[in-house]
Amino acid sequence: MQPSFDQSMAMQNVNIRYLDGPRVYAKMFTVCTILYREDSFVRMIKSFEKLGFTAENTEFLAFDNREVNRFDGYSYVRRGISEAQGRYIVFCHDDVELSECGFDDLCARLTELEELDPLWSVAGVAGGSFKSGLTGRAALTLHISDKFGIGRQYGKVFPCRAETLDECFFVMPSNRAAFASIDLSGFHFYATDVCLQAELSGGRTYVISFLLHHHGEATRGPVFRQQRRQMKQKYQRFFPGRTVMCTTGPISLE
Repeated sequence: MQPSFDQSMAMQNVNIRYLDGPRVYAKMFTVCTILYREDSFVRMIKSFEKLGFTAENTEFLAFDNREVNRFDGYSYVRRGISEAQGRYIVFCHDDVELSECGFDDLCARLTELEELDPLWSVAGVAGGSFKSGLTGRAALTLHISDKFGIGRQYGKVFPCRAETLDECFFVMPSNRAAFASIDLSGFHFYATDVCLQAELSGGRTYVISFLLHHHGEATRGPVFRQQRRQMKQKYQRFFPGRTVMCTTGPISLE
């Protein structure tokens, strides 16, 4: 019920919305993608549509970097959260293609995760294990098809706690989404940053079994190493002495 006000307090030229319950979402999912190549993007959209993500249940936000980089990974996540009308926000590369799992599967995995851990904040398909000192496959938890193999699976039980996630595909609930840092930039480690920001706010990260194909080349270079140093310099203040495990390898915060 809206509160009543004395006539002398009435304000004629303002618009007040009274929030008296949980938010009602227009869609189940908002799917955010940085658009580089139209052919990859069209393949991605078609694969989502084929497997049940329709106009009735999903909105798609394309962050247009075709001619110039208007967005980097961090600004893309922040803008995606602010624009989303979906209950859950998916961030994925434009070179992702859904292969087996679709709308019903993702709904089921997230419902399972809600029941297991009401404080989960980020979920993805590939991540670094939440244990220090591991190497090789033991340092990863994933279920994915990519250049390294079809249907690769490290980890026996899903959902599985993870420390960080790969950027190719991750999802957050809108009501407790973790914003990407405003003091970092670039196209590497923004999912790692989101996971650590979620942890600082009390949330947790998981890898779920939602098989898809990532057509990316997983290339690295000087910019990758520079942004890893920036990530290290920032999070040394918050987690001194910790080693953060990423899908690309560990980051020592010594």
